[in-house]
Amino acid sequence: MVNRLWELPVLIVRALLTPTVLCSVLIFAQSLVITHGVHTDVGGFVTMEKKVYLSGIRIESEEPGDEGFHGYTEKGVSIVSPNVFMRNVLFGFNLDSLAMVAFTLTNCNSTYYNVSQADFLIQTEKRVVIKAKFEEATKLYKICLKQKPRETTAGELVDSPFILIDDFRTSISTDLPPRSYYLPMGVQISVIAFLLVLSGLFSGLNLGLMALTPQELMLIQKSGSKQERKYADVILPIRRSGNFLLCSLLIGNVCVNSAISILLDDLTSGYVALIVSSAGIVIFGEIFPQSVCVKKGLAVGARTIWITRFFMVLTFPLAYPISKVLDIILGDEVVSYDRKRLMELIKMSTRNEEGLAEELKIAVGAMEISDKTVSDVMTRIDDVFMLPDTTVLNTKTVAEILRMGYTRIPVYSGDRNTVVSLLFVKDLALLDPDDNFTIKTVCGYHEHPLRFIMEDTPLRVMLEEFKKGDYHLAMVQRIAQVGEGDPVYELTGIVTLEDIVEEILQAEIVDETDTYLDNREKRPRKRPINYLSYCLENDVASELISMQMQLVTLQWLTTNHRAFHSDFISQNILEKIIRQNVRRVEISHLSQTVIPRTAKLYIKGEPTDKFILILEGRAMITIGQNMMTFEAGPWHCFGEDLLNRLVEVAPQNAPSQQKEKGITTNTAAPAPAPIPGAPPATAQRITFVPDFSAVVRDDCTYLEISAQTYLLAYKSTLLSRGNRWAPTPIIGAPANNSCFGNHPYTVANLRSLNRDFVNSMSDTRV
Repeated sequence: MVNRLWELPVLIVRALLTPTVLCSVLIFAQSLVITHGVHTDVGGFVTMEKKVYLSGIRIESEEPGDEGFHGYTEKGVSIVSPNVFMRNVLFGFNLDSLAMVAFTLTNCNSTYYNVSQADFLIQTEKRVVIKAKFEEATKLYKICLKQKPRETTAGELVDSPFILIDDFRTSISTDLPPRSYYLPMGVQISVIAFLLVLSGLFSGLNLGLMALTPQELMLIQKSGSKQERKYADVILPIRRSGNFLLCSLLIGNVCVNSAISILLDDLTSGYVALIVSSAGIVIFGEIFPQSVCVKKGLAVGARTIWITRFFMVLTFPLAYPISKVLDIILGDEVVSYDRKRLMELIKMSTRNEEGLAEELKIAVGAMEISDKTVSDVMTRIDDVFMLPDTTVLNTKTVAEILRMGYTRIPVYSGDRNTVVSLLFVKDLALLDPDDNFTIKTVCGYHEHPLRFIMEDTPLRVMLEEFKKGDYHLAMVQRIAQVGEGDPVYELTGIVTLEDIVEEILQAEIVDETDTYLDNREKRPRKRPINYLSYCLENDVASELISMQMQLVTLQWLTTNHRAFHSDFISQNILEKIIRQNVRRVEISHLSQTVIPRTAKLYIKGEPTDKFILILEGRAMITIGQNMMTFEAGPWHCFGEDLLNRLVEVAPQNAPSQQKEKGITTNTAAPAPAPIPGAPPATAQRITFVPDFSAVVRDDCTYLEISAQTYLLAYKSTLLSRGNRWAPTPIIGAPANNSCFGNHPYTVANLRSLNRDFVNSMSDTRV
């Protein structure tokens, strides 16, 4: 073994030299083929003559898209269209010595088409490009090559003969073979049409079946129509294998579309096949079937279930393994609807289901209570009607309670934040108002339970508490201060069972005693008002001041302000204004005035259109940047700038005839009479901006006259002086303070009075 190791280098050298030797042999042999010797001794040199060698030919169309070249025969003959110029590319060796290329049907002595060197498009040592066309012939066109003339030793040029290249690979034929198809043309067109139907079916089923989740199909099984339940029963078994079904449909669709393209390309060629196949697949295989299956996917899927099962079996070897890989990677198909999705689904359904809108709204409200807390539905503490425990239950208080319409009223001790008990209105049924019991006594006798809850309590928990029946009203509180000791709580509102039910129903529950449609938004309930009864009750309001006070007020106004002079406002109308516009701030149990016990007459910087004269009591005035305060007592007035402005504006809002003659004469031309109580048609809002604030902090009686009321009185004065119409008395005009004045108590007069009162009260009633 060791003795043979010296042979290893010899073997390596032989292996390396073998390719070199072979290449040398091939090159030498090639040189022998393409050259032949003309042995002439010239100064001791031997010259060799080069010979042209043609190895092949390629036909090219002159312009892209031309159909001049049709391919090759089985023997390699190039097939071209007759009488069409084509580019002929010749390949070989020593082609740079060519002088002419000719084409012949027989031999080189009778050439058909000659191309000289000057007409060559390209000429190199190994390639020559020429342009030629061929007439229609049954024989093959062959190539004849002619080299450049060679020079002899004597200096003479010897012309070279044509060399015939008799090889099928370099021959050209104009005899077009008959077109062959994969199938007979009629059968192939029918197959393409059938494949288009299958393509559309796969695309439609892919969208229609895969869009229906198993959960939706089970939902249709239980809640759909009889026909829909039948369809769902058929589809659900194969829909459970979602990935397997998807892979089968996609593989079938891809195979069918590929077959359509191949068959169409066989029928046509080039751009025609591309356009026809693309248009057919897009229109008949995608758009139309998918648009149908979006709306009728359940029916189409059920009626073609046997085709789907067939292709699932046919594609099983390829589709099933892929589907299992998808199951492992992506997991099982699980689509669940949580509460939020269900709510949004129901909300979207309410837009299309007009008849079921209310029912669906209730369903949404029932599901939304899990996301809400007590603070979302409670009535704010500032809007709660509450009573102090020291209130005496006399006739006036009981009437006020009944008028508010509440059945349970929180009772506080000292501070509204300290609610101690609940007063039920039914507890007052057997009480005699003349006994003058206090609320504390009544609540102490009945001892209704009072519950306190935190404002972040979930609404569902609160509903469960109310369902137990122990109580249906609770006080809502929050922690106002957290310290080392016990936390300090602050009341924020109340919540009732009715509030939760309203949230579920998504609507307000209004009974015959409610005064508001919505307690949170404080939207008052619109009731038909009996103005005659209001007029009778208004007699009491007109007696807020005595007759003597009315006369003194009248005298003070006419003496101190030009606006109330008889030139502008007649004395009778001014008396009516005083009786109708006296206001009084007094102790009341309404939350708006109990805490704080104030009435804001003016707010600094806010425009106002009212003139105020204090008759009894006092008001606190705050003025200046330093917030200086002082008290204003009886006969202190505010809004003189407004009166001065009204004196200027009033004549402008009067009829044109009166403005021409002046307001101090009774001989003015007649003017159209305004309707009593109606707002001036052309009067603009006249205001002034106070630079002070005025707040009533104790019982106070004052006269409040708005700009609109003044303008109405001014026009009424003009009307009465013009004698255009016997004016209808304004409420409270007679000296006996009767609403009806001197009207006889007849039905016609009562109706007329009610109509006049409606017109006048539309702008003057508070």
